[in-house]
Amino acid sequence: MYTLLQDLRYAVRTLLKKPGFALIVIVTLALGIGANTAVVSIVNAMLFRPRPVAQPERLVELYVGDANNPYQTGAYEDFLIFRDQPEIFNGLAAYSVDQFKLGGAEDVEQVWGEAVSGNYFELLGVNAFKGRTFLPEEDQTPGTHPVAVISHGLWQRRFGSNPEVVGQTITLNHQPLTIIGVAPPQYTGMIRGLAIEVWIPLMMVPRMGPQYGIARLNSRGNSWLFMVGRLRPGATLEQARARFDLLSRQLREAYPEHWREKRDGSNEVSEKFVTVLPESETRIHPQAHSSVYAAIALILVMINLVMLIACMNLAGLLLARALGRRREIAVRLALGAGRVRIVRQLLTESVLLALGAGVAGTLLAMWLTNLLMAFIPALPEGIRLSIDLRLDWRVLAYTFGFSFLVGVFFGLVPALQTSRPDVMASLKEGSEVFTGGYAQSRLRNGLIVAQVALAVLLLTCVGLAARSLRNISPTRLGFDSANLVVAPLTLERQYDRARSQEFYRQLAERTLALPGVRTVSFVDVVPGGLLGRQRSSIGIEGYGPSAGESMEIDNNTIGPGYFKTMNLPVMQGRDFDERDRDGAPCVAVVNESFERRYFADGRALGKHLTKFVSSSVRPSCEIVGVVRDNRLQSLQKEPLPWFAFPLQQSHETRMVMLVQPTGAPESLVPSVRRAIQTLDRNIPVSDVLTLNDTFKPFLFMYRLFGIVVGACGVLAVLLASMGIYGTVSYVVAQRTREIGIRLALGANRQNILGLMIRQGMIRVLYGLGVGLLLALALTRVLASSMFGVDILYGVSANDPLTYVLVSAALLLVTLLACYIPARAATKVDPLVALRYE
Repeated sequence: MYTLLQDLRYAVRTLLKKPGFALIVIVTLALGIGANTAVVSIVNAMLFRPRPVAQPERLVELYVGDANNPYQTGAYEDFLIFRDQPEIFNGLAAYSVDQFKLGGAEDVEQVWGEAVSGNYFELLGVNAFKGRTFLPEEDQTPGTHPVAVISHGLWQRRFGSNPEVVGQTITLNHQPLTIIGVAPPQYTGMIRGLAIEVWIPLMMVPRMGPQYGIARLNSRGNSWLFMVGRLRPGATLEQARARFDLLSRQLREAYPEHWREKRDGSNEVSEKFVTVLPESETRIHPQAHSSVYAAIALILVMINLVMLIACMNLAGLLLARALGRRREIAVRLALGAGRVRIVRQLLTESVLLALGAGVAGTLLAMWLTNLLMAFIPALPEGIRLSIDLRLDWRVLAYTFGFSFLVGVFFGLVPALQTSRPDVMASLKEGSEVFTGGYAQSRLRNGLIVAQVALAVLLLTCVGLAARSLRNISPTRLGFDSANLVVAPLTLERQYDRARSQEFYRQLAERTLALPGVRTVSFVDVVPGGLLGRQRSSIGIEGYGPSAGESMEIDNNTIGPGYFKTMNLPVMQGRDFDERDRDGAPCVAVVNESFERRYFADGRALGKHLTKFVSSSVRPSCEIVGVVRDNRLQSLQKEPLPWFAFPLQQSHETRMVMLVQPTGAPESLVPSVRRAIQTLDRNIPVSDVLTLNDTFKPFLFMYRLFGIVVGACGVLAVLLASMGIYGTVSYVVAQRTREIGIRLALGANRQNILGLMIRQGMIRVLYGLGVGLLLALALTRVLASSMFGVDILYGVSANDPLTYVLVSAALLLVTLLACYIPARAATKVDPLVALRYE
């Protein structure tokens, strides 16, 4: 211990003698460690941090599905059977996530809430921050206990943290509910990332509107509930899975109409089963695991490549510094110091630097996570994110453990090399005159080449991602939303089929009468929105699905003039119009991909398709139009099959009005809001926005990916430049006497400048060549279908313009990094240089 303290004191004194060197090392490593820690904190928040509930390791979630879609919700009647498993569970709770209108006509806002079983909070071990949670009797009979628990955030935002909030009344979907409690601040619901703001008993769901109804509670075919259970002491996950496998077989026999369905009108039978997963595997929905894990893996690889560049900087700087300490090490060895002792001292210094960088990196990571949250776009429809990015013990342990290992491993090679000098040569007067430089250290040169190569690789990814994101715009996706206003509409329970159709007709007339309006139409799911895809199971005339083929296809419900409003040409047949009213023969429109995929003769017009909804069947619908392919659903490599039904032949209480103005869309937003409020003041209008604004959340993950990749590339170039600058500067300093002798003997200053720059840029060019070869090979990963979408949308992995711009930018930056210290070398006074020690 005494020897260790000696080493620490000596290391501190040594570093304080060269504060510039210590600062460069700490800043360089802190940039890499800080970025790495920020990414790890995001991964930790998404995957590794348990939900803020009691004993989360004892929780499991239940999903009901089939082989194609195993992770679906279950029916309420299934929940009643599942919860009666005392040999497995201490309890089983159910919850459903939905959107509600909070407030009256004057202050209505959209919020996300959960309808939960009476034992929900008790089972999770979540106690109220104020008041209480639900009692079992408040969830026994439909509509008899109008009570609610609100979130801590809603309590602060809407009630000003009023301590007397318990007992007050809130209005949810026009139903008065008494607030009985406030949830603790750390609990925001079971869906990670989505802030739930209100909880109501399951039995209050039928009173929330016509789209809910009593059928949600008494129809086994109505699947809408997530289920979470707590394993009893002694029960294992394997026992729970075995029990529910048996129960699934029993339910398939008892209720074959719901648990053994014929698939899409064919003879193939789809058998349902129950999947039981531990809490650790449900923090992200299991269906999204593959894409999320792939994205995380890619980002972790990139950020660790940045960290590797920072570590190479550390090794390079330590090697350069070793040139100035050869005489010191030689003296210590000549006086009898052991090589192990020398290595330990040098490692102590490198570890001390790395731990200092760890502290600075932790502070940087805290700032970076806050900066990242600032990039999150404004989310419509009452959506609020809840992402806990605090640096908990896992992240801090990772950061400082990682910093320690960096100090050891990347300080070891310089320490070993420094600890074995030629003692006699190093002790000779003037032995350092012509030593050092790039030619004397293959290892240092190799580090510079590797840094530049990795910087080229990451910067190429940045360039390709930037060009791809530029291509992900509304007009480039196959439709024009630059001049559209979007108005979400949610009608109340009193709107039956006839009244809802009349409301849409009147609203369209009023909006068309507004100055500056070109066209108006309606759509069920707005392209590019947060809920940008809707899939339904259908049967197609003349097409027999193969074994295991899913016939769930993207679709929408649209009003007349929709394709004109979206500037999507109808390639064959016609658009929907007034002929397609309620009671007329059912019709449909498909896209070109649908026609190519499902009709061998390539002709869809006049053919029929049938939409299945649970056990009921929609009448056969004739295809009357084929629209041009577009990227309305997602950024798939190939456009997906898609079909649409007319609004006039449907009963939809949730639609979106699309308004195409003649001028700037922003100026039309207030007028559209007033037109809606004139017809029904109970409809929220705060989400009436331009479609470009609603498109931002859809692009958020792509832009976030671009931001992270871009940050990695910029940071890589910065670190590589710092490494080159630091190494060249230190070597120039060590060659001061050599430069002075050259100048005294008549060497031209411009020749010396060229010599220094040339020695630096030769290694840069080597690194550039290696990096371009790596980029050509590895950027194909980005061009692959690892996410099921085009990461490189509209740009090739071998895009020549990107490679030229990356090469030019890197050469310019590294040339500057070599020029600055090289130019300083030409300013040396020969008389001063000859006295340099």
